[in-house]
Amino acid sequence: MTVVCTPGYAEVARTLGAIDCAHAPAVVSVRPPTALADGTMLVVEALMIIGAIAAVVHAVLWWRRRGDPTNLGLCCATVVYLLILEPPLYFPDRFGLQDRVGLIFVHNLFSVQLLGDRLPLYIVAVYPALTYPAYVLVQRTGLLDRHSPVAGAACVAVVFQCFYEVFDQIGPQLRWWAWNPQAPSNSPALAAVPLSSVTIFAAAAPFGMVLLTRLLLARRAARGPIPPLSMALRVVAVGALTPLAMVAFSIPYFLLTGRPDPVRALSLWAVLAALVIAAAVTVRRDRGHPAPREAGGFLDRYAIVAGATFLLVFAGLWAVAPARTASGSFPYALSCALTAAVILVLAARRQALTPSAAGRPR
Repeated sequence: MTVVCTPGYAEVARTLGAIDCAHAPAVVSVRPPTALADGTMLVVEALMIIGAIAAVVHAVLWWRRRGDPTNLGLCCATVVYLLILEPPLYFPDRFGLQDRVGLIFVHNLFSVQLLGDRLPLYIVAVYPALTYPAYVLVQRTGLLDRHSPVAGAACVAVVFQCFYEVFDQIGPQLRWWAWNPQAPSNSPALAAVPLSSVTIFAAAAPFGMVLLTRLLLARRAARGPIPPLSMALRVVAVGALTPLAMVAFSIPYFLLTGRPDPVRALSLWAVLAALVIAAAVTVRRDRGHPAPREAGGFLDRYAIVAGATFLLVFAGLWAVAPARTASGSFPYALSCALTAAVILVLAARRQALTPSAAGRPR
């Protein structure tokens, strides 16, 4: 693959420092930690990569000990989703999206970069590292098996939103990436972060992925072992079809193209509000159900430890983040972090999901 330095890319990359697009290796590049622009970059790299590894380990153990491949399928589907979603974002000109979507953002240079230095390895890890624990946090309460796939997906989407926005709002401030202010889809914004990222990527996308996971994987797994080929096709379908949820939730936003930003912002906030309301109603209805039996061990504690570690690390990152023009919304990030902390406490008080305690997926 030949790397082409478009004018838009060079302009945005310039705000992050000396990014040499013209001589970037086409496939992969590696640089020592001492060459990174900021020490926080190594911290977020380590957190996300370790988080992804822990997610895969948990998913494999869940499959081997419970005979349920759903969790491992979700982990794999996040990578399929990444492979479909990310390349067009980095090379919109090659996918015919230059005029409609444009170059949305540029990543800084981390220790390991892929696709002509466009894609940091830690971003690959972000997908399973955040999607999977959000799913398990809800799963361990038994809620996913007691309610419809739509209701369960809404709950996971809200949990994902709370954790992801702690990361999303600080990224521009620490120059982990830079948003392109000229991209049509980056307006309106919440401080320096496009509302499309806050709602469509960080809420609609996980909703779609979990909904498809429950429909295509969990329901089938409840009927017995899934043949390998069928499992592979279902995993690919989950990852490949997830962007359709993003498109569906984006329709009002794109129909309002050309309208004032407050009107377009309202359409995006409505997406998040709908998911929050659906999740709140589901949790309220679930309050009367008895807690499942305790399982103990890594399978039970993983999601709580992963979530708490994430919040503690990002509390430190926010504490050392310098004040810059390209800053996210601290009040929104703080409200998400506090909500995530409450979710962890409530989830910790519920006993772990066991096969005998859970109902069949609907």
